[in-house]
Amino acid sequence: MTGHRGTPAAVLRVAATVAVSAARLGARLTPGAILIACAVSFGAASAAALDVPTPYIPSTQQNVDEMLRLADVRPGDVVYDLGSGDGRVVITAAREWGARGVGIEIDPGLVAKSAGQARHAGVADRASFRAQDVFAADIHEATVVTMYLLTSLVERLQPKLLSELRPGTRIVAHDYGFPGWKPDRQVNVSKNFYLYVVPAKVAGKWRMAVALPKGTRDYEVDFEQQYQEIKGGARVAGGFLPAFDARMNGDRIGFVLAEDDMGYRYEGRVSGDAIEGRVRWGYGPKQNETTWRATRVAAGG
Repeated sequence: MTGHRGTPAAVLRVAATVAVSAARLGARLTPGAILIACAVSFGAASAAALDVPTPYIPSTQQNVDEMLRLADVRPGDVVYDLGSGDGRVVITAAREWGARGVGIEIDPGLVAKSAGQARHAGVADRASFRAQDVFAADIHEATVVTMYLLTSLVERLQPKLLSELRPGTRIVAHDYGFPGWKPDRQVNVSKNFYLYVVPAKVAGKWRMAVALPKGTRDYEVDFEQQYQEIKGGARVAGGFLPAFDARMNGDRIGFVLAEDDMGYRYEGRVSGDAIEGRVRWGYGPKQNETTWRATRVAAGG
């Protein structure tokens, strides 16, 4: 995101007008009185369309760089900036990081400005802009999403991002993160930046097969999931093996099952209702290794 979005521009203009008028009259209005005045004034003008739905405040170039750095942008990435303002995130991603960028911006004037600056920077072939509402935009091809939005908009966007983006897609939020979703990483360099990696969905029951030293084993594995945080284990004859160090990173899953006085370390890649990967075991640096596979038999809540 190249600009801060959140409060309707018309409301801010009304608030400023009310405050200035009060000052000229020598009056002191409380914040509540200003809000009431804003509501009355704004209601009278509600029939007029807003030129821009929220105010635009450009991000600094340093903040732009920190967002792209946190996302670990690479030449093969497709970076979508939601509410792209003057286009500096998209242009920087293309010019400095070798990625392809797409800016989604509702203000046609800023879209035209962004396209002109992309041409001037020599990256028009890899930086494009769309005059579109972010909630209506098709973002499925993104591998990186950046945004600088207020919490209310971030929260409204969360279901769209989780349903449309592929597991492993990196999302970087400037200042305002997702309520209830623990970031995979958070940094502060003048401002707060939050990295979220879209996790694959693994909640539910799985049938897992693996050839271990004492023979082929078939497990029924249960996973509960809260975004990238998972817990669960394997049901076996006579008991339950908890999944230790269970974790998700995009479409990658890892966990440890302790059995036969041995820790079996499972790592795999999730693809829909299937997981395939390798399991390692042994003492010391020398490890044995084989493959494992799991199929989902029931979805979780």
